[in-house]
Amino acid sequence: MRPPAAMLAWGLALGVAVMAQGGVQPWTGADVLKVKRVGDVQFAPDGKRIAYTVHASDRLGRSTTQIWIWDVAAGTSARLGGDRDAGTNPRWAPDSQSLAFTGRIDDESGLGVQRMDDTPPLFLTRVVGTNHPLPDTGEILAWSSGSSRIAYVTGTPGPEGPEANSDPMVITRYLYKPSAADAMSRFNDNRRLQIFMVDLVSREPRPLTQDTYYNHSLAWSPKGDEILFVSNREADPDRVFNYDIFAVGIARGDVRRLSNTKSAEYLPAWSPDGAGIAFLATKRPLTSSETTMEDTHVWVMKADGTGRRELGAGIDNRQGAPRWSGDGKWIYFTVQERGDVRLYRAAAAGGVPEVIVPPPGQRGSVGAWSLAKSGALAYALTTPGSPAELYVQDPGAPPRRLTNLNDDLLKA
Repeated sequence: MRPPAAMLAWGLALGVAVMAQGGVQPWTGADVLKVKRVGDVQFAPDGKRIAYTVHASDRLGRSTTQIWIWDVAAGTSARLGGDRDAGTNPRWAPDSQSLAFTGRIDDESGLGVQRMDDTPPLFLTRVVGTNHPLPDTGEILAWSSGSSRIAYVTGTPGPEGPEANSDPMVITRYLYKPSAADAMSRFNDNRRLQIFMVDLVSREPRPLTQDTYYNHSLAWSPKGDEILFVSNREADPDRVFNYDIFAVGIARGDVRRLSNTKSAEYLPAWSPDGAGIAFLATKRPLTSSETTMEDTHVWVMKADGTGRRELGAGIDNRQGAPRWSGDGKWIYFTVQERGDVRLYRAAAAGGVPEVIVPPPGQRGSVGAWSLAKSGALAYALTTPGSPAELYVQDPGAPPRRLTNLNDDLLKA
C-alpha cells in the first residue's frame, strides 16, 4: 500500500520548511515511510482509558495498524496484542469493561473482544468487506446498551454470484468494477453488506438484514430495541445514489424507514435518551454515485423521523459525523475550513455553533475524536509541524498531547 497522499504532501511541505531553516538534512521519500500517525480514537465511557490506533509502514510501503490503550490515571500506554497482531475499529462497551475491534488475533481475522481484566482476546466471528464502490460506510460495529451483544456489518454473497474468473464474463450490473484503478485486475465481488448480531456468551451470529442492498453506518438505540443504519434502496442503486436512514428491530428484524428524501443522509447517531437522532445530510434532489461533492451539514430529527431541522446551516462548510454529549444538550461535529479541520459544538436546541479545537488563531486538523461521559475529549490532531498525535482535553482545561510518535524522526 502506498502512503496516503496527504501524508506525502505533509512530508514534502515539512521538508521544504526544514531546508529553509537550515535543518541538518532534508526529507526524502524514504523518510515519509518512517512516519507514524494516530488514526482512530475512542474514549471509554467512564473516562479511564483511551483506545487509539497507530498507522505505520515498513520500507516497502506496506502499512500496518495496531491498537493501543492509554491509561488516563497512570499516564501510560500499552499495545493490544503482540507484534503480529493488527486491529482497527476499536469500540468500547457501554460499561467500559470490554473493547470490540476488527483485526487479526493469532491466525484468525474478524471480530474480537478484549476484556480489561488481562485475559486473552476473544475471537467471535469472521468479518469480510466488499470491493463495491461506496461513498461512505460509517460505523461497522455497535454495542448493545447492556454490553452483552455486538452488531456488525459483514459482506454476504449477492444474487449475481461471486466474482467470476471465467472467460468470457457475463456482466449483469452497472457497477461491474470496484474502481478504475482495479478494473484491469478484478471485477465487483458482488457481496452485499448485511447487519449481523452476536452475543458474547453463545458466540452465534444472527442476521438482522437479509436483502440485496448495502446496509451500514450502525447506531444501537439506548433502549436496546433497534439499530439505526443507512442504505441506498433505490430501484436501481447502482445507477442512482440515495442514502436514507432506516432502523431494524432486534426482536423480529423488521425494518422501518426514517427518511425518504431525494438527497443523501449519512452517519446517524442516537441522543442519550433515545428521543432524537443527529445525522449528516445534503440538500440536492439527486446525488450521483460518482459525484457526492455537495457539502454535508448536521441535521436532527425525532426518533420517528419527524421534526427534521438543519442544525449546521449557519456554517457554509463541509461538516463531519455528529455525536451527542453525555447530557444530550450538545452535538459535536467537525468542520473543514480554510485548510484546517476544527471540532465544533452546537446546542441541540439550536443556536450559534462554537469552536472547541483547535481554537481560532491556531492551525491544525482534527481527525478521529471521542467524548467521555464527563465531557473529556480525546482526539487526533495533525499540525503544520507534526503528523497526527493523540491529545486529551478535560472540561475547562487546556489540551494535553499524550503521544510523541515522531519526535526522533522530526529532530533528525
